[in-house]
Amino acid sequence: MKWRVHGLAVATALCLSTPAWLALPALAAPTPQSPTDPEVASQWANPAIRAEVPTDQDGQQLIGLELIEADDLATAEIEPGQPLTLKLAITNYADAAISDISLQARRADTAWTTSQARRTLSFDISDYSQLGATQQLLEPIAPGESREVSITTPTAIDATDSLRLSPDTVQAMMIALSGNLESGDYNGNQLLATERMLVSVGDSDPDEPTIAEDAEAVVTPDEQIPGLGLIYPLSATVDIVPGETGTAPEEAPLILASEQLAGQLAPGGRLDELLSVYRTATTTGSGATELNESSCLAIDPALVDTVERMSQGYTVSETRPSRTPTAQRLRDSWNSTDASESGEQGSGVDDAQRWLEQLRETAAQGCILALPWANADLNAVGATANQWLYREALERGPATLQLILGTTPTGNIVVPGSGYITEQAALGLGWADQSQSEILEKGMSGAWETDAATHTSQDSDDTEDSSLESTDTPAENTVTPPEPASTVSVLVSDNSIWQMPTADRFASLAPGINGVTFQGSLGALLAATGPNPSTVGYSDPVARFDYRLDSVTSRAISAGAALRLSVAEETFPGDWAQTAQPVLAIAPTDLDPTTASVLLDTTSDLLADDRASALPIDVAVTPTPQQQAELDSQPLTAGGSGVERFGSPYSDPTSISDTEILSASQQARYTDDLTRMTVNSSGIALSRYGFTLPLRRDILTALSGTYRNSIGTHDEAVDNSNQLLDDNRETLQDLRGSVALIPPGNVYTRASESSPLLIVAENGLPLPVTAELAYSGPEGAYITVPEQVSIPANGSITVQMTAELPADQDQTQLTLWLSTLDGAPISTPVDITVQTRAGIVSTYGIGLLIVVGLALALLFRFGRRRRAQRRTRS
Repeated sequence: MKWRVHGLAVATALCLSTPAWLALPALAAPTPQSPTDPEVASQWANPAIRAEVPTDQDGQQLIGLELIEADDLATAEIEPGQPLTLKLAITNYADAAISDISLQARRADTAWTTSQARRTLSFDISDYSQLGATQQLLEPIAPGESREVSITTPTAIDATDSLRLSPDTVQAMMIALSGNLESGDYNGNQLLATERMLVSVGDSDPDEPTIAEDAEAVVTPDEQIPGLGLIYPLSATVDIVPGETGTAPEEAPLILASEQLAGQLAPGGRLDELLSVYRTATTTGSGATELNESSCLAIDPALVDTVERMSQGYTVSETRPSRTPTAQRLRDSWNSTDASESGEQGSGVDDAQRWLEQLRETAAQGCILALPWANADLNAVGATANQWLYREALERGPATLQLILGTTPTGNIVVPGSGYITEQAALGLGWADQSQSEILEKGMSGAWETDAATHTSQDSDDTEDSSLESTDTPAENTVTPPEPASTVSVLVSDNSIWQMPTADRFASLAPGINGVTFQGSLGALLAATGPNPSTVGYSDPVARFDYRLDSVTSRAISAGAALRLSVAEETFPGDWAQTAQPVLAIAPTDLDPTTASVLLDTTSDLLADDRASALPIDVAVTPTPQQQAELDSQPLTAGGSGVERFGSPYSDPTSISDTEILSASQQARYTDDLTRMTVNSSGIALSRYGFTLPLRRDILTALSGTYRNSIGTHDEAVDNSNQLLDDNRETLQDLRGSVALIPPGNVYTRASESSPLLIVAENGLPLPVTAELAYSGPEGAYITVPEQVSIPANGSITVQMTAELPADQDQTQLTLWLSTLDGAPISTPVDITVQTRAGIVSTYGIGLLIVVGLALALLFRFGRRRRAQRRTRS
């Protein structure tokens, strides 16, 4: 599509944009809120738009209208004047029949920008004023019935009953369904349903020069062709049963809660189709080379790691065998079933092997990069202020892809699923610098040990005795991330940065951290695709609605048209920019095969027609020397109290709530405590960090943004996250509860003041535990405890203590517990009662008096009996 610039384009873009400083920034809700909650419902869908059709009490449409086939739009562009044939399905969800049914094609005014195009899809039917052909249905549709129908409408400018689609444009069209719903308040002929989409119309003169004669901006042809890059995600929900812990030398057996992932990997499944479509598009055809250069696979490392484990065999079970064996009699175990035999063998081993091998071949031939682990919401991860969660989310992924796929990913690129980054989260992006990462050489376990040794060295320089002190925020959680040695680029919406140094589409967010912006309106349109369309926090709430009102096919076609429009929009940037800015199209992480095919075909067409040039992702994120110099010349602005410089410009109902973040941060801290209290052993292959690694991954999975940002799946995603956090908390409690003190009994009696106190410490973990013995007691009680208590793996040890207890008390109550070396409690406190020497003496004295008294009583009684016997004989 060769673009003809109109003065209206600039005016429309300015009118439809909202200044960031006037917008309401995104704030996490205190607790999760459903999209049906009146407090947040308007943040998901503007109640003033798309509300012209009848609905039930739950807001669901009574009549469904769905586009199921549009051969003319298969390539996302139609020829000028070409008649348009659409096949639709009408479904009656009401309790009464509909009659006098008619379908009419309509269109709105031409959209000159992607922002305007997005807004047009939300307009009232009266704004679709150009009327096309009408199709009448003679037969009524009964309740519960679904019927397929086709409608053909002319599009030529001079045709009768035509939509009059102008060449080289993108226009919003509608199919309006009217009829008589013979039910209650809905009697009478009225609008019952609509189906809307963006339609891209091709060039009327293929030989026309790319530069339009009426263009306002005068630039060279090379400058008019924008670069185009497509980020193509491969991601899926991984439902590993929570509670897994690390093992060695072999990895723990994989237990999945269902076969949903196997279904996606099977032939015809979502992941199989996504990879197959991409492989075909980038390896076959005349434009495959350019498309391969212009696109990049963004892969979820959690998905690849799980599929690799699946390829070696797995079990399907809703529960995980207990890690703590229960004591039972031999005869009770004769008819019992071993926990390890629970569940069924997974059926997706072969498909996992096949899919993984195809992914390796594809990765070797093109670009790949790592998404955050499990598509974790980086803003929520940043809010936990936990170093190791952030490092697992960002630093682990590229190394995992390289180890499993055998191809080095493009490093130092972060793609947040939310489309924006908060200031708090930006501080941790330094962990994404692969140039400083040693994870391939030492693993994350090596990084943990290096960090632990550093803190141990620092603690040894302290003169204060803090053995009994406890901290709620360990030092590990407040470590400042390293400043990147090589620039880290984070891809964010262009309206999410407003007070930072900028140079064209680049912005300095922090030292060594660059924000690389993409068109927010394009990102919002691409996100609203697939069976579960997403609402992105950076989108203007005025134009938000329930995107499921339009079919998957219609929204896929709209995505392709929006991509064409964004490229045309940059072809003539206007007075505010002298050169065309590159276009970055970032598909949603839950991308569906239908939309994937449209985006690949559209990208290929744009490159083949020289309307865009291939833009490799590493080039897209690299400023030119002039841009970098402009960034360097501007000082980073300091944000004051309550001053936001970048982030979501609007309210984001999809963000993870404060309650969930608090729970995740607490569990991450407990996991760190559990790791620190265990000790690596030369005789045990398992490392302490490797033992607790799956627990951190469970937390990241609970913070995933997948399906949380869709109206239809938000509540289920929140429930799954909360259940995962609950299960993880129980696991942590069980693990920490397996390290405990066993008191000697109700009362501990000392023979003398120098007699030691004895207590047994047990450890049910597969690694040794080093801990401190902490206590509390009355004033004057002092216990000399060992500096460290080393408990062997899956064993116990008797700890000996000396005590100075108040001499004026018969008994002394003491509370003892195990803690980490920095004072964080480990075990449940136990109470013991110590019998003092004074108490022993007094007890012995009373006992002696009782014995003497009993002896005297017996002698007296015996004497009386003998005297009575003498009197009887006499």
